[in-house]
Amino acid sequence: MADSLSTWKSNIVLTNPALSCMDTRDALYALSPLDGRYQSLVQPLRDYFSEFALMQYRLQVEVSYLLSLSKQHIVRAVTPEEQQLLSAAVHHFSLDDAKRIKAYEGEVRHDVKALEYFLKDKLDRTSLVDLLPFVHFGLTSDDVNNLAYGLTLSHAHTKSMLPALEHLCVVIATIADKSAGCLMLARTHGQPAVPTTFGKELAVFYVRLKKLQKKLQTFHFEGKCNGAVGNYNALAFAFPDIDWLTWSENFISSLGLTANLVTTQLLPYDNYVEYFSLLGLVNTILIGLSQDMWQYIRGEIVGLKKDAKQVGSSTMPQKVNPIDFENAEGNLQVANAYIELYGRKFPVSRLQRDLSDSTVKRTIGSTLGHTLIAWKSLEKGLGKIAFHKKSAEKELNNHWEVLAEAMQVFLKVHGNAKGFELVKSQLMGKTIDKKTFRRLVRQFPPLAKLTPSSYSGLAKKITELALRARS
Repeated sequence: MADSLSTWKSNIVLTNPALSCMDTRDALYALSPLDGRYQSLVQPLRDYFSEFALMQYRLQVEVSYLLSLSKQHIVRAVTPEEQQLLSAAVHHFSLDDAKRIKAYEGEVRHDVKALEYFLKDKLDRTSLVDLLPFVHFGLTSDDVNNLAYGLTLSHAHTKSMLPALEHLCVVIATIADKSAGCLMLARTHGQPAVPTTFGKELAVFYVRLKKLQKKLQTFHFEGKCNGAVGNYNALAFAFPDIDWLTWSENFISSLGLTANLVTTQLLPYDNYVEYFSLLGLVNTILIGLSQDMWQYIRGEIVGLKKDAKQVGSSTMPQKVNPIDFENAEGNLQVANAYIELYGRKFPVSRLQRDLSDSTVKRTIGSTLGHTLIAWKSLEKGLGKIAFHKKSAEKELNNHWEVLAEAMQVFLKVHGNAKGFELVKSQLMGKTIDKKTFRRLVRQFPPLAKLTPSSYSGLAKKITELALRARS
């Protein structure tokens, strides 16, 4: 029986015509869900983290470096026409160009050297032929790579990640504002605690996210350009009269990055770890929001709008599942798994460097991709929710024991030092109704007027305070 089953499985693989004529360009054949199932959601990140994009950013660094040598009179002046030619090499970088670089890499087995050869070949039949010796002059590979990655991160951060986070914050704030007075039962340790409002619960997440958003908005990515071991050895030897420290700072600043002048061959990626730590904290906060929303839906305090075409279960037709919150939670956890790796990997290198950092950096696009998917899924899920006022009020009014806190505080205010213990002896572990509560407090008129719905403290005012500074 086992042998027959094994043969049957083998035959499926061997005779499946779809596998034998696979069109690898189709997303259905993608190995990664980012390039398959979720490709439409992460499309903007291709401009920064695809192999093509990395080549183009490396080319931008090499061209900018050559122009900087010219501006500093280290090499001859580059004419306006030649500047346009160099600029066109970057801005009109094509798939054919990328394939030529890959062909070079296939021969030399070095991606940055392959790009250097490509650029020299491109300039060989132009008026810039005399400057070919100064393409990649005195640089090490990580001078090009760290600046290229710094630019990809900076641009993706500014153009994709920050707008997505801002949009999510707006969605959360809008719902919090509309539900600032929507009373519900708060739970601590999963048990009935005291009343709150749905808006206030969301406002807490909003404020936490906005604090991190402000830090992310002012974040600056570092870069270095100082040669083989960070000492400008070749550059200082060839041109000893140049102030290479000042030149390096100016060149890196011109790219929009912050210069780090004290490095080994590698830029210390503490700066990256700091960035991803902030991003990871945002994601962790959003994991909490996703899980809380899941619990509210489970408790029927929040409902999901129905989509007539959507199927909730392959066998249970009545179901409407919180799939967007579950999808967000899963993708946030994947992203944070990468981020946790960065915290262990990036600050450490064997002596001057080893190539293990290179393969890990290639996952940065995946990290941001899973993060972006999660943020969009969460935003989509929040767009489908509806607060169930009647269900929330019903649950709240089924738990009059939540007024125990008010009872013990009232007793203490009126001189009973054992107020907590007295209330505990009557209510610990019990669920009581309105009638029982009224009986317990009948001799205390201020308490007798209290209801779960009137015991929400400053929840609404706190929500208004949290949302007052919305941008």
